[in-house]
Amino acid sequence: MFTTGWLQAFDARAVAVQGNLVITTPNMHFVPEFHHFDEEDLQARADGRFGVIDCFQWPQSYDDAFCHAVCIPRKEAFPFPHPLHWAWFTPSQDDLKSIPGNSFPVGTLAPDKVDGLQSLLKLAEQRVRDYRKDQPDRGQIIYSRLLYLCHAIARLKSHPLTFRDLLIFVTDAQRLFLDIYSYIDWVLVAQPRTTFGVRHEVNLGWMGGFAQSSDICEKLFCAGVPAWYVRASAYIPPQMMVVEPVLLTHPDHIIIAMYAEGRKIRPFEVIYRGQGGRNRHTHIRRLYAGTTHQDPESDKSSQLSSSSSRPAPGPKLSAVGKAPKQKGKQRHRPCESRDKWKDPDTPFLPPPNLHWEGAMKIVVKDESRVRTPYVIDRGYRFPKPALLLGPKLPERLQLYLANWLAARPLWIGRVDHDPPRTYPTPQLWRDFLGSVPSVQPQSSKGKEPDGKSLTATEKGKRAMRDLFGDDLLETQGDIFSPDGVVEFRGEQVSIASLATPPSLLVQKITWELFELGFRYELRDLDHYLARGCWNNDAVGREQLLHSIFPGEAGLVMWSEAFPSENYGLWNNTLMGCLPYLENFRRLLCDWDDVPPCLLTPLTSDNFTDTYSWEVRRAAATFYVQTFFDHFGRPPIVPHSLPMQS
Repeated sequence: MFTTGWLQAFDARAVAVQGNLVITTPNMHFVPEFHHFDEEDLQARADGRFGVIDCFQWPQSYDDAFCHAVCIPRKEAFPFPHPLHWAWFTPSQDDLKSIPGNSFPVGTLAPDKVDGLQSLLKLAEQRVRDYRKDQPDRGQIIYSRLLYLCHAIARLKSHPLTFRDLLIFVTDAQRLFLDIYSYIDWVLVAQPRTTFGVRHEVNLGWMGGFAQSSDICEKLFCAGVPAWYVRASAYIPPQMMVVEPVLLTHPDHIIIAMYAEGRKIRPFEVIYRGQGGRNRHTHIRRLYAGTTHQDPESDKSSQLSSSSSRPAPGPKLSAVGKAPKQKGKQRHRPCESRDKWKDPDTPFLPPPNLHWEGAMKIVVKDESRVRTPYVIDRGYRFPKPALLLGPKLPERLQLYLANWLAARPLWIGRVDHDPPRTYPTPQLWRDFLGSVPSVQPQSSKGKEPDGKSLTATEKGKRAMRDLFGDDLLETQGDIFSPDGVVEFRGEQVSIASLATPPSLLVQKITWELFELGFRYELRDLDHYLARGCWNNDAVGREQLLHSIFPGEAGLVMWSEAFPSENYGLWNNTLMGCLPYLENFRRLLCDWDDVPPCLLTPLTSDNFTDTYSWEVRRAAATFYVQTFFDHFGRPPIVPHSLPMQS
């Protein structure tokens, strides 16, 4: 048995020929196929990865801006049951846990798979802690990637997604982990070894990379990184030492087929086209936006054509599935003269929060204060809770509530992942909530009537199409069957029961709308007023915004069980609300004209009952006034939790 210790960086432990290129390696026994010079489409494949030009799957050309890519772990080196095997698992359809009572094919990642990704997060967190101890003056970039990883896993755990989106979001999380892992390996292990002349044993668990210059090849060789030196045959010296000529190793195990659903090919978008190098590295790390702005196709859509000819069964369906006849002025219309700055008198709204109720009373509503032209979208991120309760007739109230509960997961996902360019007006929300479900999709052929001549049914269908696209028109009839059931925060809600809904259930629904509306209006207002903070450190600012609210799902509160007591900003205990109120104070301090009492940090030493009351009142008043000055309308504000009587 011979030794290869005498090999230099430019010698060949193995050598292979690819076209007019000769590829040598001083420290590996095989030569992978080189995909670099040809322009190729960077496009997610059937497993959510990017095929052979993916630096997380196959060695790529070394680039100074992404030098740590050579330390990406190789899948083959970490098989099950090694903890790192979760960095390469591919979810199947069985891993999409559908939402009970929802006819849309959306769901969340199976809990055991979430636990697997959580194990990667814990490993990454530990490595980042060790890294920051070793490199106290560095780490902001890698810490940002860790925050993205944390949010990515929370999204998979809590947010409703189609399987197509779930597939990509899983691989996004895996790439984030591998980026963190390889960066720390590079900085702490490989980079210190790149001193010329001192050779280290090759680490077979690293991905390695192709070198196109002698300096880079020497650098990788000394650091113990798998290295392949690429040269045209004319530049091969005649005295080069060769141990073994080999055949190229082809990436036959890497999936290159396009994503398909059944027999339907649904390729992901092409996000970049070009040769290998920095641009390809950059775009491979670009996080996926998702398709939650599009209505998912229903599994039951194929049943609609056969069911559309059948009469609606039972009296309950006729109450929801058929528009009540109205005569002239008897048709209900919302009262436009109602004071929009206070809640209507109804048992269906949760009790107001004293601080926010007081702020809404004392706000200065002088129109001269409003900043025009408006630079923030004045539309409503979610329907106003009072709008949901507008109808007086029981069958109309049933229809409004049922429409919202059916569309709720889809809309929450859209607002959080991919907000529309223009948010709906109250009238658009009203048209949608009052729309009559039908199994007959509106034909897109012919000229659509103008807004003035639309019937109530046509307005409803237009509203549905504006919000969700044409697909919802094809599936909505299935949602409102007489025995239909939808899920609300773990509670099964019968559509039929909404004709005479329990007050507590409706209070819970409207409480969530108050909370969601507040969170996403706060987000968009802060994006404008603290735009410098977002430009300088978007990840840090997003983390601060999310830390105002409990939970791991960011601003989303969709699938968690309904809380049993006031929490977060409005926790009933001083120390319970302190961290959330302090984060809210910190966020407001980056806005203009912040009240002096909000400039002092809150600590366990100065946070008394009296001081807590003053800070909450000042924060609520400042927020409400600032919101009016930029939106010209009342904000959606938090309310107290509804309680069982």
